[in-house]
Amino acid sequence: MFYISYTRGENMDFRKKIGVVVDAGHGGDDPGAISGSLKEKDLTLRAAQYMYKRLQELGVPTSIVRDTDETLTRNERIKRMTDPFGNGTDVIIISNHINAGGGDVSYCD
Repeated sequence: MFYISYTRGENMDFRKKIGVVVDAGHGGDDPGAISGSLKEKDLTLRAAQYMYKRLQELGVPTSIVRDTDETLTRNERIKRMTDPFGNGTDVIIISNHINAGGGDVSYCD
């Protein structure tokens, strides 16, 4: 489920003030969690592609870390997260993971 809420108004248009980087967790040689024929890397990729497309439709500056099933090193993943909008404070990074143990939320002040 993905939901964006904002207040309409000339001073409230966040779409021109922030960038969103969407990351599909795992990928390529790293399948993530597996349950039967389901692989976490496939589910996170589908979720990330949907989020990327929807954010683009809403006019939000958006980048996607991977849009195919490919293996990324840690440094490649970080570079793709930070390069599109710079390493500024006005960037939201959403890294999709589907963990069997529940959800986690991480943020930095």
